[in-house]
Amino acid sequence: MKNFLKIAALNAGIIIVGVVAYSDGLLGLRPTDPSILRAGLSILTGLGMGAGLIGGNLRLLSPRKKIENVSELNEAQVKNLLRGYTDSDVFGALAKTASDQADRINAAAKRAAGAVDLRFGAGTLSAERYVSAITSARETLLSNLKNIANRLQLFNEEEYRRLKNKKDDSIPADVREQKQLLYDKNAEDIKKQVSLNERLILKLDTLTVEVSDDDESEEKTDDLLAEITELTDELKYYR
Repeated sequence: MKNFLKIAALNAGIIIVGVVAYSDGLLGLRPTDPSILRAGLSILTGLGMGAGLIGGNLRLLSPRKKIENVSELNEAQVKNLLRGYTDSDVFGALAKTASDQADRINAAAKRAAGAVDLRFGAGTLSAERYVSAITSARETLLSNLKNIANRLQLFNEEEYRRLKNKKDDSIPADVREQKQLLYDKNAEDIKKQVSLNERLILKLDTLTVEVSDDDESEEKTDDLLAEITELTDELKYYR
């Protein structure tokens, strides 16, 4: 139902853009306009409308393709897989956050490692101890995103909605309840993983700030490092 509403909204939006762009009483764009700028804008608008009409409708109408070996995907492929679920009724916001976490963990790890090298000296034992934990945190989070993507693929949203609304009376009550619990656990695990990822990124950013402050003691930054290691180990539970 939600997809049909999106399709209707997409097509209505394209029609409105066309009316505004090409109506004489409004922008009145024409490919034959003596102004090169307006003529070019007219052509580009038409191409954009065509691409939106075809590409947008195809995307909304096409079923998601399931990927068997998610563990073998590279970082860009995992992000694309997660972005394919941003229109999900159940996990849209979580999928968007998870897909963004790949870029943010890379940036956070780079900042933290740079701050550590400046504080302790690149290649020193102290620096290596921190960088090792930062690298492990980054790699674990990226691996965790594959787990999230795979869980999203396993989640049958249509059946989940049916169970939640108790519409399928052909399923025995005890079986429905067990299925509901299974879906709820999977949904809760996805939420927990996304939340842990956020906490880990926050801790790396905190480490960057604390390490960059020469007045902060190494004992305090070591405590932060321990928290990062603990969060990393907790994430490994879901791998």
